[in-house]
Amino acid sequence: MVISGVVRDAAGEPVAGARVYFARGPVPVPDVAALTGPDGTFSLSAPAAGTYEVECAAEGVAPQRETVEITEEQEKTRLDFRLDRFDVPESA
Repeated sequence: MVISGVVRDAAGEPVAGARVYFARGPVPVPDVAALTGPDGTFSLSAPAAGTYEVECAAEGVAPQRETVEITEEQEKTRLDFRLDRFDVPESA
């Protein structure tokens, strides 16, 4: 069972280097994160069917969390993130 998707910014552009990871699951989940590639894609292997909370974190934004339900019959589940609040660096 695989959860995959794309992380995009507010303009719809892919976000490279974002961390996507399991925040909670129906069973203990590995403490590892998938890093998005240049095209913003990620893939996580879910260890069992059930409800997962998946979190996405990137520099300049608050982490975002989505809930996804995976059934035994599903081989793949799609989950996309839209990061809307990139911080603008302050002038010195």
